Amino acid sequence: MTDYIIVGAGSAGCILANRLSADPTVRVTLLEAGGKDSNVLYRMPAGFFGIMKAGIGNWNYETVPQPGLNGRTMYFPRGKVLGGSSTINGLVFLRGNQGDYDGWAQSGATGWSYDDCLPYFRKLESHSQGDTQYHGSSGPIRVTTAAPVEEMSPVGQAWFKAAESAGYPVSEDLNGASQEGIGRPDANFADGVRQSASSTYLKEALERSNLQVITGAHATRIVMDGKRATGIEYMQRGRREVIKTEGEIILSGGAVNSPQLLQLSGIGEPELLRKHGISVVAEAPGVGEGLQDHACFMIKQRMTKPWSALPFTQPFKATLALMQYALFKTGPTLSNGLEAMAFFKTRAELEYPDIQFHFLNLLYEDHGRKVIQEHGFMASANISRPRSRGSVKIASADPFADPLIDPNYFSDPEDLRTARDALRIARELIATSAFDEFRGTEYEPGENVQSDEDLDQYIRNTSNSIYHATSTCRMGSDPKAVVNPQLQVNGVEGLRVVDASVMPAVVSSNTNSTVMMIAEKAADMILNKALSAA
Repeated sequence: MTDYIIVGAGSAGCILANRLSADPTVRVTLLEAGGKDSNVLYRMPAGFFGIMKAGIGNWNYETVPQPGLNGRTMYFPRGKVLGGSSTINGLVFLRGNQGDYDGWAQSGATGWSYDDCLPYFRKLESHSQGDTQYHGSSGPIRVTTAAPVEEMSPVGQAWFKAAESAGYPVSEDLNGASQEGIGRPDANFADGVRQSASSTYLKEALERSNLQVITGAHATRIVMDGKRATGIEYMQRGRREVIKTEGEIILSGGAVNSPQLLQLSGIGEPELLRKHGISVVAEAPGVGEGLQDHACFMIKQRMTKPWSALPFTQPFKATLALMQYALFKTGPTLSNGLEAMAFFKTRAELEYPDIQFHFLNLLYEDHGRKVIQEHGFMASANISRPRSRGSVKIASADPFADPLIDPNYFSDPEDLRTARDALRIARELIATSAFDEFRGTEYEPGENVQSDEDLDQYIRNTSNSIYHATSTCRMGSDPKAVVNPQLQVNGVEGLRVVDASVMPAVVSSNTNSTVMMIAEKAADMILNKALSAA
């Protein structure tokens, strides 16, 4: 028997395990389907590419065929390791726009405005800038900002010059007063080491005798007593196990696994459950609905100078860099490869930026698993505020069967228009004099791809996920909301969801720091504490 069962030791679960077990009289059990995060690639900032190529620490999901992508399926990685996606992601530590959170509150997520959330963003980080209005200095996650512009590579400097010459603003802090503009991104690594939820929050708590961490534990069902959640059934090394609680169960499996487990346990849309022979415990038609993700699409440009990161991807230099990191924590692997990012508006009348750019000093495809053997750079764009929504649904009553993941990319035609405008803005920047010294020919989509129709086909044929799945257990106050603003599952007792799935809408940036903020705020809710709003 335990007081709290947390299902999923990812970005949220590790934080909850730390905060809830801080009271030595409280017993906490943390379940994780994956294994330990001991591989050196999990620690190395540039390890993201090796992790993706090897497929380690990952559920390695695929979406269902996407009509908006001309019938293609999409690789859809999710963390399956201690630390979850914070252990395998690209280490971009951005929060989105202040308006994202105010929009949550206005939609029915009372208590989740930007002013309500900012204290928890500050609480979780120890920022290289020190303690400021927008940043904390004593949290478990060490955060650094990319190098000053004058210290960047020629390519990084060119992006800033191009944006300014084209009339776009510069953001002094993409997590500060104004997100709009080109800026230097924050990243969660320091002294050459990734700052994942497991290497920080969980590591700090592992010596506590009242915290039990069980890896290799695949949750198969929530045990119910009437309308109350009382335990978790899981499989470990081929054996069925059950752990019970008189307290609370907290699902932190993410936007795919949390709705899947709810549905397998009889909490969801009744017709779907009955179709798979599952008894209905609670009618919750919103479970699995509303999936959002940022699709990304790129302008790939050759360069006439050997200034890209291509040499470091070659076997000999890559091995040398790995050894240099393992022995001395020095070398090219100390970076996640992002010097500059931008948030722009495609139309001046918009209140907030609607597109995001990751500027990369390398040409690759297939999620970085295949490097293009030419010197070049990329503007990787995504729609910050997509209108398209999809779903996650169980494919059967088998808990080991992958669910049906349908992001429904570009189902709203406005998303396609925004994507098209983003590519044209990228071309506008690359055409400025800032790139004259090293601009080569366009690798993709190619100079001949100019019309709306041709750009639309390029977007549909080449877009990928950028791994920001959210909103499948949406928080709100309406009948279809899965959880209330305290993140308690509606219609069930003793059960909460704390992860990316509760976001009413995806934030307009990378999602990892937001998930950590949600977990910090949820821990205080569970413990009946509260930080004062900013």
